[in-house]
Formats: sequence, structure tokens, C-alpha cells
Amino acid sequence: MHPVFAQLTAATAARYRPAGHFAMNFVRGKLRYDPVYFALLTQGLLPAQGSLLDLGCGRGILMSLLSTARQWASQHGWPDEWACPPVDLQSYGVEIQPARAAEARTALGSEAKVCVADLRCFDPLACHAVILLDVLQYLDYAAQDRLLEHISNTLDRRGVLLIREADARAGWRFRCTQLTERVCAAVRGHWRQQHHYRSMAEWVADLEALGYHISVQPMSQGTPFGNSLLVAHRPERCA
Repeated sequence: MHPVFAQLTAATAARYRPAGHFAMNFVRGKLRYDPVYFALLTQGLLPAQGSLLDLGCGRGILMSLLSTARQWASQHGWPDEWACPPVDLQSYGVEIQPARAAEARTALGSEAKVCVADLRCFDPLACHAVILLDVLQYLDYAAQDRLLEHISNTLDRRGVLLIREADARAGWRFRCTQLTERVCAAVRGHWRQQHHYRSMAEWVADLEALGYHISVQPMSQGTPFGNSLLVAHRPERCA
């Protein structure tokens, strides 16, 4: 792990100390072992200003990391090889589980707004960036399509949509993802939890049908999973 990111990980996890040791250690582990957070922070995928809508935000890990990074950059500088963190990006989170939303609020305070809502009946706000990390699999296919269409209608024309999902065509890595999700659902007591996966080719086709230009990055480095990150822009932004 890059030494600066290690310090950002520790500082972000410390935000969750009032929420309890489990939350703090969970956040530390996610930042340390899930490559998507490092990529989102350092690749310049998010706009520098405007509004970010984190759908299915869980404990608000990404929003907390971005807030920590802004503070760190102003106090200590920033690695030259990294894109600068967003300096004026207002974050809004949506989470279905009240306990996790409460932990996000504990970590973020007034730095972001987090509401409790079900994405199956949620109308996204107008914004400049939308992110869904391992969220769409929990919605049935019709609900996935409805949510993506709502996002398409409200996302700024020069905005970005970021989706991380498992690739249903990733072979044994996808099967590992499926098994892990089933075990996690069982641990949470959600024995009847269903998952609805698509291949990356299907995601790309569906998003292109909504008018996006898509790029795909592998996003499971250092893990056995078959995840990828879809980066969706409107064609005029890519011109």
C-alpha cells in the first residue's frame, strides 16, 4: 500500500471510532483490501466540484475517504502522480439500512447528507456524479433498469456515472463472488437474499442504449473476485 494511502486509511477509519470497533475495523479493512477506493481517489474519475450521489452508500466509506483526502491535501500536500482530490464536491448518500446510515452520519457529521431510502422506489436528485458500488446486484432486473433510467434523466450532461459490479462471465472469479455474497447474506440473516448479475458486455450494452460512452476497468486486484468498474460519460464530454 502506498504510504500516503495507508495514512489516509488510518485517518478515515478513525472517523468511525464513535460508531464502535467493528465499524472502524471494517472500514479499515475495506480501504486496505478493496482496490476500488484507491482507484476512485487517485485516478481523477470524480469531478472537482458539484454534487456526488452515492447510492447504496453503506457506512459512507467513499464519502469519508474523500473528506479525509481533502483535509490531508490542504495540510500535507498531495502525491504528484495522483489526481487531486475533489475540492468542492458536496456528497449525498442513500442507504436502505438505518444502522449503516447512522454510522455514516457519525463519521461524516455535517460534511455530507445521508438519508435512508429504498433504491427500488428512489428518484435520484440532479447531480454531477453518481456512484453505485456493488449495489445493483441486490435489485431485480426491472428495478435496475428503472434506476439507471432515472439516473440518466437527472445526471448532468457532463457528469459521470460509476458502477462497480461482478462480471457474470468472469468464470471462477465470478463463482467466488457469488459464494462470498451468499455467505455474507447468511451471516446477516438474509437467507432469502437474491442477487441479479449481468456480464460486463450486458452492462455496457444497456448503458450505451441510455446514451453513455463506456470504459471498463478490472477492479478486483489482489482479491479472488471478478469485479469491474464501469465509467460512463455522455459522448459530448468525451469529444
